[in-house]
Amino acid sequence: MGKLIVELPKEIHEDLKKKAAMEQKTLKDIITELIHEYLYTHEKQGPTKKKTGLCGSWNDERTAEEIIRDIKTHRRFFRGGTLQ
Repeated sequence: MGKLIVELPKEIHEDLKKKAAMEQKTLKDIITELIHEYLYTHEKQGPTKKKTGLCGSWNDERTAEEIIRDIKTHRRFFRGGTLQ
């Protein structure tokens, strides 16, 4: 069996000890469960992606400049027209 030594911020360590005592578990039990969940639950779900607030993807062969030009030519606002 391997050993793992981790330095935690004091507040986290104290909260972890309190929670372990309330659940009648050892720190080892909690940490082992967390690591097991991280290793095996995340593996089934696939890699997590950073949440950016954006969704989907855009595949386009045009350059950014060409896309911007196309957008500007199709919107009245950019041509000095009025908004409807």
